[in-house]
Amino acid sequence: MKPKHDREKTGARIICCALGLLWLVASAGTAHASTYVVYIPLESSIYTELDTLDGLGMLDTYLPEIRPISRVEAARLTLEAQRNLTASERSDPLAQTMIRVLREQLHDEVGWLEHDAEDNQPTTIHPIQELQATYIYTRGQRRYMNQNTGSEINAEEATPLLPNNDGLPTSSGSNEIATWSGWGGVGGFFTAYGEGALAGPLTRDPVNTSRAQLVLGEGVVSLGNFAISAGREEMWWGTGHFGALSQGNNARTFNAVRVQGIHPTLLPGFLRYLGQFRGEFFFGQLDHDRYYSRPWLCGQNFAFKPLPTFEFGFTHAIMFGGRFNDHYGFSGFIGRATGFNTGSASSGNTNSRAGIYLKFRFPSLRDVQVYQEILGEDNLTDEIPGVGRFLPFLAVSYQGGVYVPRLTADGQTNLRFEYAILEPNYSTHSDSLYWTYDSQLMGDPMGPNASEVDLAIGRWLWNRYLVDLDGFYTERAPRFGVPGLHKERSGGAAIDLLRLAEKIPKLRGALGEVRARGAIEYVHSINYAPQTSSLRFTMMLSLGLTPALPNWSWNW
Repeated sequence: MKPKHDREKTGARIICCALGLLWLVASAGTAHASTYVVYIPLESSIYTELDTLDGLGMLDTYLPEIRPISRVEAARLTLEAQRNLTASERSDPLAQTMIRVLREQLHDEVGWLEHDAEDNQPTTIHPIQELQATYIYTRGQRRYMNQNTGSEINAEEATPLLPNNDGLPTSSGSNEIATWSGWGGVGGFFTAYGEGALAGPLTRDPVNTSRAQLVLGEGVVSLGNFAISAGREEMWWGTGHFGALSQGNNARTFNAVRVQGIHPTLLPGFLRYLGQFRGEFFFGQLDHDRYYSRPWLCGQNFAFKPLPTFEFGFTHAIMFGGRFNDHYGFSGFIGRATGFNTGSASSGNTNSRAGIYLKFRFPSLRDVQVYQEILGEDNLTDEIPGVGRFLPFLAVSYQGGVYVPRLTADGQTNLRFEYAILEPNYSTHSDSLYWTYDSQLMGDPMGPNASEVDLAIGRWLWNRYLVDLDGFYTERAPRFGVPGLHKERSGGAAIDLLRLAEKIPKLRGALGEVRARGAIEYVHSINYAPQTSSLRFTMMLSLGLTPALPNWSWNW
């Protein structure tokens, strides 16, 4: 991989910075009031309910390519779906159920909006937002991404067949995980929230990690339509369903400062024709378990919806600095963080990603969605004249699919096909600036030089239970030219069950939710080892409880 010099000055960074400035201008013209912003964990069923309403054509301003979203934004979307369902004058039991469950889960926030009190909230404390108990049983050899690749990447699976789980530690056999979340708000504009977990087998210590984990934890200040946060927060960028090509929650959360739009808005002037817009910016620091210890990471994601049938967006991120890689001053730091002047490899190397995603909807074909994402890593300014200046193109990876939200006329059966082709240099780098955190991949969990196809069918039963059956096939290839290694191939299936949140009368109206997963996979030549195969399987059962406890609120 070639070192970076002035060729790192890509147009992708200039585009993202320009969009960021326009976002600031647009949001400055919105309301100057503030509210409490509490982000919804990515595993929450609220996203499933919103995605279902979106597939049924009930949401006009939903931009799911930037997650997480806040509880108050989810409440706004709930009321939007309710208005659209009423205006359609059609009977849709599934949509009615989704709206009712969302109103129960977001009772407080829906009330704020209905009574025009979003920006006038008293100091409040929610000591217990949700409790969750999870049992995981897993068997089978785990995948590693650091074999036969030198120092270019160092990563491993957290749990076989259970990716995108915030990197919570498990060991072979039985594991138990207990989580608690709560939040509090002060002065109508500052929010602090957190989620902690005790994870691992009860009868023995977890392998190479501590049992207690801080999954999420942030302080958030809202200023108009901006939410400025600091701490640990999940991220999911782009259109992928089974994995995130750019940034996802396969690894643990890392410390960062973030700026995110709370609600969609319109850019000023003629740029309003780009439609509904949301943006996110973050600046954080990664782990020490690499040669360039604790490098910086800065990124942006901008999503647009110019038409009800078309969405698109841009992502960009740059990794730089770290021990032995910071021979630059303050101006060099700012130049790398903004991407305007990344200097040279001798003073401090960098690694960049930039991509674009598109989503098309076809209402006449039962709201079929077709989506595609392209991600480039590193840069080929000199090698591809004209084109290389605008996106990094050394390692180009692809992800796309087709989603049929209403496979049957009643809208209760859906079908999804998704593929991913990950280039050999995806997430890697020659000097430890690779895209991992705490030895787990931050993007697609398959890692470099891999491909995957998924075909999944889902069915709602009694408008309350969602059953998903997914069949998948994967391939991973070793580095070219390394003797004695074989291509890894696997095939498997997974079944997921979700019972939506439901009131429990004996617990004074507390909401209870159930999730379950069973998955099995046969892997030939696992980790490229010849004549070595593994039969892997995982079972998971999770029970969630949202207590109906009174909030502690008071005015100063």
